[in-house]
Amino acid sequence: MLKNNKIFLSQREIKKYELQILLYFQKFCQSNNLRFYLSGGTLLGAIRHKGFIPWDDDIDVCMPRKDYEKLLEMYNNNNEQYQLRSVSLGNFTAPYAKMVDTNTQVESQYTEDENNSHLWVDIFPVDGLPEDLYEVEKIYSKCSLYRQFFVLADAKLGEGKSSFRRYAKYLLKPLAKLYGKTRCVKHIERIAQHYSYENSKYVGAITWGLYGAGERMLKSEFAHTVMVEFEGHQFPTFSCWDSYLKGLYGDYMKLPPVEKRQTHDMKVYIKEESD
Repeated sequence: MLKNNKIFLSQREIKKYELQILLYFQKFCQSNNLRFYLSGGTLLGAIRHKGFIPWDDDIDVCMPRKDYEKLLEMYNNNNEQYQLRSVSLGNFTAPYAKMVDTNTQVESQYTEDENNSHLWVDIFPVDGLPEDLYEVEKIYSKCSLYRQFFVLADAKLGEGKSSFRRYAKYLLKPLAKLYGKTRCVKHIERIAQHYSYENSKYVGAITWGLYGAGERMLKSEFAHTVMVEFEGHQFPTFSCWDSYLKGLYGDYMKLPPVEKRQTHDMKVYIKEESD
């Protein structure tokens, strides 16, 4: 759809652009011997739908902390279209990284964060976790608190999926901005890296771990790679994908009720080239 020199993309077109980011990212990782795995809703889509969850509109991958840090060091952003975003590169503010397609523009309904202005693939570091499950729950709980403040700092006032959320933002956003996103990220990174990946029996994506202790995996199983189909292509994931998906979603092969099939509520467009 063309409007004001902007070509707005359909959901199907958005997914095609995101798949191209993932394929480019996979090629880079393969060329540089970097390990990555489909994770979160993308892995669920691969197992249940052999592609995107029909109502989903993003892609998640994860990497062992060592590979994640190597990626940030090696990728030089010489490719103008596919750019890496991270705190260490000075072009992102969250405790994880993104590979974005700069040819796209995103208008989000709920956030004012300019770092989310292009279609993306989220890249999450995987860190060590303790064997004591109570300690694992504490780690995820602490990160969740800082993560909520982080998100509130960029929340759009007057927007929300419920009346309570819309009005709560007027009270909580000033407090979140006063505390600061940078401080939140520093706390999250410190908590996430307390247990090293190399010396831990268990691992998990902590910095943006929305599902808590259910994300914990045995490192020996996580490190064992298997291939899964996603949108007609083969991508790596970890061998414990079944127990991982159960930890996140329970009976993951069962479709959720319609009211819980949520997207990011974003509009995506590309600029029409002028002659």
